[in-house]
Amino acid sequence: MAQYSRKLAKGVVWYYKFDCHNKTYFSKCIYETKGAAKKAEREHQNLLDAQTKLPVYQDIQLSELVAKRIEYLTAKKSKKYCTENDSYLKRLLLFLGDKFVKDVSKSDINNLLIDYANELKNKNLDNYAVNALLRVVKALFNQGIDILDMHIVNPCRGVRFYSVKKNLKYIPTDADIEALLNVCDQEERLLICFVRDTGARINEAIRLTFNDIIKNDVVLYTRKSYNSDLVPRKVPKPECIKSLITPKDKTERVFSRWSELPRFLEKRLKALNMQVWGYHNLRHRYASLLSKQGKPLFEVSVLLGHSSILTTQRYLQVVV
Repeated sequence: MAQYSRKLAKGVVWYYKFDCHNKTYFSKCIYETKGAAKKAEREHQNLLDAQTKLPVYQDIQLSELVAKRIEYLTAKKSKKYCTENDSYLKRLLLFLGDKFVKDVSKSDINNLLIDYANELKNKNLDNYAVNALLRVVKALFNQGIDILDMHIVNPCRGVRFYSVKKNLKYIPTDADIEALLNVCDQEERLLICFVRDTGARINEAIRLTFNDIIKNDVVLYTRKSYNSDLVPRKVPKPECIKSLITPKDKTERVFSRWSELPRFLEKRLKALNMQVWGYHNLRHRYASLLSKQGKPLFEVSVLLGHSSILTTQRYLQVVV
């Protein structure tokens, strides 16, 4: 770093000149004092140093960011979750084209959502999938910012979710469940009864090992947030598993037949020409029955593993 003086008719002025990365840089103006030139030179060099430290991802194209997102999700999430994300991200690429990430604007995102909302409207479908698309795209750009250290503003920032029609969750009746159990095999019946009698999330049930079955309770594990630790909670041991024979290796999973979401439920219900419902409907049923029995709201919330009583309140319905 060096400063040089130049004598003019009005007096002495200063400028700077230095080499950086095999290139020579000059000051674009002159300074009245050597100190001012030195300060400007230092600021210029700091700016160049910062620019050289910026990752190559500053000019990444959208298709490459999508590929990195899918690679990341494949290592972190289930196959189903990755497939759903891949579908939404392909829609993003098809709509916007393979432009540079830094060139994607909030207007682009809004136009993408409007286009999808109109497509769903023509099919008489609500905007749930539009909001899911927004969440997926927002997470895509957040990964670029948080993990790839891209110096961009998330174009989804400030984009609002679309309104949807909230429907009551269908509560399967005793007759519904009995008809279903009659067409299921033994393992399928056990899984249905376990979810029905514990209010477990289906992933909690699939994760259950014989180690988690203790004297009068069952320990269920779930994640409270993305990538968080598994958090345990106890629920009363249901009658359906009390006769299970404990294997020598107690780390074995009780429902070892499935490693991901079991697909038989919808198929069985359609074969019976019944209304299709899912495992989570049994969880809503469990919560509503506890409330009908007079259980305090806080106790119901604890048994369901909810962090907020407000979430529990949304589960409760009148069960006939």
